[in-house]
Amino acid sequence: MRDLLNNLFARDKSPLSSPKAAAAWCARLQEVDSQAQRERVAAVVREFLQTQRPVAPDQLQSLLLVDEEAQTALETIRDQYVANPRMAKNIEQKLFEDIVGFAESMVQAYGRFVLLETSTPEKMVWRPYLPQAIARSLHYLAIIAKWHYFRFDKVPGKLWSQAHSLYRLSEIEGFDSNPFALYGQKEGRVSSCADEYIQLLMLNTVSANNLSVRQMDWVDDWLDVWSHDVQISRRFLPDRHHYCVNLTDKQGPEKVRDDAHGEPYRYWGIFEMLNGVQEWLRRLEAGSTPQSLGMKADCRSAACIELLKHLEVYWSMSIRNAQVQRSHRHNVSKTADVVHGLDRLFKHVRADNEKYAAAQPDKAKEVVDYDEVLDMRLYGFVSSRTRNKQAQSAQHAVQVAKDWQSWNIENESEGGYGAILPIANNEWARPGELVGMRFAPEESWRVCVLRRLSRLNEFEVYGGVQVLSATPVAVQMRTDAPAHHQHATLALGDFEAIDGSALQTTGTALYVPHEIDGTSVNTLLLHSADFAAGRIYQVQARDRRFTVSLGAQLEKGVDWIWVTVTVLSQSS
Repeated sequence: MRDLLNNLFARDKSPLSSPKAAAAWCARLQEVDSQAQRERVAAVVREFLQTQRPVAPDQLQSLLLVDEEAQTALETIRDQYVANPRMAKNIEQKLFEDIVGFAESMVQAYGRFVLLETSTPEKMVWRPYLPQAIARSLHYLAIIAKWHYFRFDKVPGKLWSQAHSLYRLSEIEGFDSNPFALYGQKEGRVSSCADEYIQLLMLNTVSANNLSVRQMDWVDDWLDVWSHDVQISRRFLPDRHHYCVNLTDKQGPEKVRDDAHGEPYRYWGIFEMLNGVQEWLRRLEAGSTPQSLGMKADCRSAACIELLKHLEVYWSMSIRNAQVQRSHRHNVSKTADVVHGLDRLFKHVRADNEKYAAAQPDKAKEVVDYDEVLDMRLYGFVSSRTRNKQAQSAQHAVQVAKDWQSWNIENESEGGYGAILPIANNEWARPGELVGMRFAPEESWRVCVLRRLSRLNEFEVYGGVQVLSATPVAVQMRTDAPAHHQHATLALGDFEAIDGSALQTTGTALYVPHEIDGTSVNTLLLHSADFAAGRIYQVQARDRRFTVSLGAQLEKGVDWIWVTVTVLSQSS
């Protein structure tokens, strides 16, 4: 009988019985380590979910207090996971289950209050706490989604249905954008139901970008700030909105389509958010520390700058392509040689140009080896030393030339390809990366951009590739251009077979023929560091030099930029 009374007494003193009991229980929770804290909170929540009794008015406020106390323990587990990406599989599985299982339990616990009928007397008592309960539910759903992204898993459709329903409820109740502190421990960070919802949605937009666990965690943390710059709208504004979501679907955000209109849809644009990304990037490049911007302690300037540049490129590309329809694709089965980066692509395109010139006798030039000429003048014959040097150079050239890898192409369209990438050799792959592709050794290299990535499994990634040009020309540049010029017309044939031997090089680039609104324009792909609007360069071809002025930016990558050029003069 005594044991029974003790058990009843302990049950009455459950942390969720009243805010006062919750506060006292939380104070004692500080006596144990973070893992034990999480386990004790999880046990309290499980007991609450197993109880069949109707919820009481004080329980929601008590649950909010207990949830607050669990945050430090959850952050400790998250930091342990992020810091050890190569941990043993059984340890990784345990951490995954701990966090995802806890988050799912918290969503269910808050759901017992959130899903009550609006007219019930109990709900009227705790209605002031509903905004925080819904926002925290959305926050936990975002945690579940992020941990799926850590594993490159697809987010369950049920999660999206829950998130859409919770946000819709906050709209109906009229507090979707009301600001408040989500957790008191994060001083200075104000949130709302809309902020938590948009953070979940925007993290999904970069989930297929082949980011590391740490990078994904950083982006999630940064979205705590950037989400305030995004406004969700019921009415579609073509000039402002880039993404949408259907509140009745079991899926996340998508780019705005022509048929994505009507009540189930919500829309938002990312102009202001992108400005925030660019401001952080500007300040870091000017010498500010990540911590001065409110970033985590493990953030380092160089790594943050690289990731911010990637986000700037990717989201800028999303703005530009928000309403671009993809062309029809058909299945194929072939292999492509692939190189990445402007420098590698320049080298291969230049070799293509020289091979093209050699195949045309009327355009080919006699190649003179100055070492052989010197030997003939000194000795009357070509020395063995010179021949060995030439052989070594030829061998080295072959080794340098074979720096490509192979991708399996499974579909193609009018403007691009769908490829399967082995993860082991493609850690560099990101949307916006410049790549070169060819399908046979006798073919020329094509200039392409990697547009989309999607993790297929532990070993493979699917990539969507757009072709910019099948006829690029490698060019070399210098800045000592004349002061006065006459405008000239430039054709692709004028750039054939580049020879920069007589040029004091300050930069390399690719000439890419392009059409804008049906009109042919001259464009260059060059390193970002070589660009400034209006800057004048001399571009060297085999027998001609063109003086050009850099014009409008067409597209920007992390380390490259594509711009129009105006030809000011040309000379032999």
